Amino acid sequence: MKLVLFCDYGLDDAAATVDALAHAAQDGYSQAVLVAVGGNVPPAVSLENAKKLAAHLPFASVPLTVVDTTGEAQPYEFLKEIHGGDGMGDLFADDHGFSAPVQSFAAWLAAFDGEYDALSLGPMTLVPRLFAVKPPRRFVFMGGNIAEEPNFHGYEFNHALDRAAFSAVVRAYAHTAVTLDTCRVPALNVQPSPPAGGGLLGAIVRRARDMTFVSGEKGSYIWDDMAVKVLRHPDWFTTYTAEDRDKNVLRVARYTLGRRYADIMEK
Repeated sequence: MKLVLFCDYGLDDAAATVDALAHAAQDGYSQAVLVAVGGNVPPAVSLENAKKLAAHLPFASVPLTVVDTTGEAQPYEFLKEIHGGDGMGDLFADDHGFSAPVQSFAAWLAAFDGEYDALSLGPMTLVPRLFAVKPPRRFVFMGGNIAEEPNFHGYEFNHALDRAAFSAVVRAYAHTAVTLDTCRVPALNVQPSPPAGGGLLGAIVRRARDMTFVSGEKGSYIWDDMAVKVLRHPDWFTTYTAEDRDKNVLRVARYTLGRRYADIMEK
């Protein structure tokens, strides 16, 4: 069983990846695939950040493959005021020690087989192409908003960057959506106080929090890691069905555990 993560490697994607990979073996996965897409950063920067992150993992993970999407047309911004000069908080100088295989998106897709769970943590531009080959067993994504104030041109950022792909995926495939509504609850806001400890994950979360004071964000929510929490701990959430402004019907996760993010960060 594979775990496939589509990540536009900013800080919250990095946090989600560390969390997912730290628990991948115990969650029953034998392989993990990091598909480095454009979104928070250009695709080439996302690829470099995926390699940096993999090189600095402080634990033994399941076998990794990194997928290079730089040959694919896709939307992106470069949100340095949110994610730092390199797009991932300037936490890692280089990818020294990186040894995982890297495949082009086209080559990886052509050879893809087997069962998998999917996490989409960036724009969904390339997600339909994988799902057309084989739909996932479970699919969780971070994106969209229902009642919460949007954060990018009237939409949630991942949704805004490719509205057509977002609509195509959520209308065709069973999913659980981690929206702005899922995350913008007081217990999940780490801005009032940084979580202590936590190794690499804690360092990433604290850096993400620090950057909110640079960008002027109201609150600090580790958006993408909540998608990992939904995949790993569905009992922490209930779900409800709601329609977004593009008339997409989303199955939205609502966080009901009530514990602070600092208390669940490594769970």
